[in-house]
Amino acid sequence: MQATRRSLAPFSEVGFRIRGGAVDSKSLRSKLDDNNSELEEDPIVDKAQQRGMSAALASCYFTVMAAKCALPVCLVPLTSKHGLQFPSTSAFGTQQLMANLLALSTIAIAVGKLLLGPIIDSFGGVLSLQVALSALALLLGMISVGKSFQLFAVCWIFVDFIFSSCWAGCINAIHQSFPQRLWGKRVGMLAAAARSGNAAAFAFFAWLLSAAGERGYTQSWRLVFGAACVLQTIPVALLMYCRPKKTSATGDNVRTKTTIRDSLGALKRVSSTVPFWGHLISRSMLMVFASFLLFVPTLMSQVYGADPSLSAQVGSIFALGCLVSVTLGSNAYAKLSKRKRAASIVALLGLSTLSSGAQLGHMLGKWHLSTRISAASMFLWGLSVAIPFYIPGSLYALSKGGLESSATIADVFDMGGFALLAAFNGYVAGIQHAVPAAWIATFQFTTGCALVALVSMVVAVLSE
Repeated sequence: MQATRRSLAPFSEVGFRIRGGAVDSKSLRSKLDDNNSELEEDPIVDKAQQRGMSAALASCYFTVMAAKCALPVCLVPLTSKHGLQFPSTSAFGTQQLMANLLALSTIAIAVGKLLLGPIIDSFGGVLSLQVALSALALLLGMISVGKSFQLFAVCWIFVDFIFSSCWAGCINAIHQSFPQRLWGKRVGMLAAAARSGNAAAFAFFAWLLSAAGERGYTQSWRLVFGAACVLQTIPVALLMYCRPKKTSATGDNVRTKTTIRDSLGALKRVSSTVPFWGHLISRSMLMVFASFLLFVPTLMSQVYGADPSLSAQVGSIFALGCLVSVTLGSNAYAKLSKRKRAASIVALLGLSTLSSGAQLGHMLGKWHLSTRISAASMFLWGLSVAIPFYIPGSLYALSKGGLESSATIADVFDMGGFALLAAFNGYVAGIQHAVPAAWIATFQFTTGCALVALVSMVVAVLSE
C-alpha cells in the first residue's frame, strides 16, 4: 500500500495544483516523467542477486581495463626480433606502423561509441556485455597465438571497437539491476574497478614478462595476451549466473523490447535540452583532462629527471587519487541536492585547474616545482577529476535515458571526448618531451579544459 501511494504521489501533487487553479505545464511534464520512470520495470530486489550483479559488473570493467593494458606493457616485446612479423615491403618503420595502429584503434573507439549505444539499449546491457566480453576473449586469444602484424592490427582494432561498448553496457546493466538510490554507488564502483584493473594489470603483466624472461621464454608477450583472454571468462560466467531474472505470474521471462528507434527517439528528446549539452561538453573536456595519465611517466622522466621506476610510481599515484575519490565520494555525490552538487563540482574542478596551472607555471618559468611537489600535484589531479568525469554524466544518462536510451546517451557523451582525445594524444606524443617549453601548449589546453568543464557542468547540474 505504501509503495502504491509513493507511485501515485506525483499525480496527487499535480492534481492539487490543477484544483488550486495554478497549472504549471513544465512542472506537470516533469512530474509525469518522474512517475513514468517509477513505473518502469522494477529492478531486481533480491539482495544476494544484487551483490552478485555488483561483483559481475565490477569484474567486467576490471578485466576489460586490465586487457587494455596488454598493448602498452608489451609494446617493446612486440616490436623486438622475437615479436610480431612485420611486412618487409611497408614504407613505414616498425614504430610508425604501431603508431598508425594506435591512431586507428582510437578512431575505432569513436566509431563504436557512435554505432553501438542503440544496439546495447535494444538488447540490454547484461546480454550485450556477455557478447562483447566473449568476443574480446576470442580476439585476445587470436593475438596470443598469432604471428603477423596484420592479424594483430585487425584484432586490436576490433578489441578497441568492442571496448567502446563496455562502459555503456555497464550503465544500462545498472539500470536493469539496481534501484535509483544505488546508481551513484554502482557507477563509482565501476570507476574504482577500472582504476584497480589498470594498476593490477600493470603489476601482474610486468611480473609475468619478468618471470617468463628468467625462464628463457623469448615470446613472453604471448602469455600476457593469453592471460588477458582468460580474464574475460570470469565476468562472462558471473553475468550468466547473476543476470536479472524478470518473471511474470506464470513464471515466463519478461523483458520489454526496446527498439533502436526508441533509443534514438529518446536521444532526440534530450538533445534539445541545456543539461544534455552541458554534460556532453564537460565530459569531452574531462576525457582529455583525465587521460593525461598516459603522459605522466613521460613528463616525470623527461622534465623532472625521475628514473623510470619513480616515473611509473607517479603514474600510480595519479590513479590512486582517482581511486580514492570515486571510492569515498561517488555515493555521497549522488545524495546531494542540486546546489550542493554544483558546489562540489566547483571545488573539485577548481582544484583540477590549480593542479594543471601549477604545471603550466613551471613550464613558463614562473616558479619551480620539485619532483615531490609535481608528484603531489598529479595525485590532486587524479583526486579532483575522477568524480566529475565519472559520476554526473552517468547519472544523467541513467535518469533521462532509462532502459531505452541510457547506453546511447552515455556513448554520445564519450564519442566527442574520444575524437578530441585522438587529436590531443597525437599532438602530445609528437612534442620534444625533454624541453619544458614544449609542454606549455599542452598545459594551457588542459587548464582550459578544466575551466570549460567546470562552467558547463555547473550549468548542466543546476538546469536538470
